[in-house]
Amino acid sequence: MMRILSMALLGMMIVGCAATSALPDENTRSTDPQSVLNKTWQWVSTITPVEKIAVANPERYTIILTDEGKLQARFDCNRGGGEFKISPGKLSFGPLISTRMACPEDSLDGFFMRDLQRVVSFFVENGMLYLELPYDSGTMKFRPEG
Repeated sequence: MMRILSMALLGMMIVGCAATSALPDENTRSTDPQSVLNKTWQWVSTITPVEKIAVANPERYTIILTDEGKLQARFDCNRGGGEFKISPGKLSFGPLISTRMACPEDSLDGFFMRDLQRVVSFFVENGMLYLELPYDSGTMKFRPEG
């Protein structure tokens, strides 16, 4: 009886370990385009070798990348968008358009639009989206809405 119980316990441990190893690791870096599409991402910061832009109100600077290759964006008090191309680890935006309302003096809309048009790659890590600028010139960081 003890032998049967020991074998059953060993079997449950093996199954438990196998199931645990099959779970996705949240700390894993993903370059899968599906991990970023059709979600609203809020701009948190941009870090370059010479500056750090911290966004006080990330909900005023958002992007949505649709399955159809269209970008929907909020540039502070303006709305806009454009087209993009995405493949594993690679992302680029075409020319972006925007309404032209005058935003508050402290607006970062110009920096946001400028840097989006320079993006060359992306990855998702710990639930955050990172957009890389060319030649290691900077990284834009986004959090999911909500």
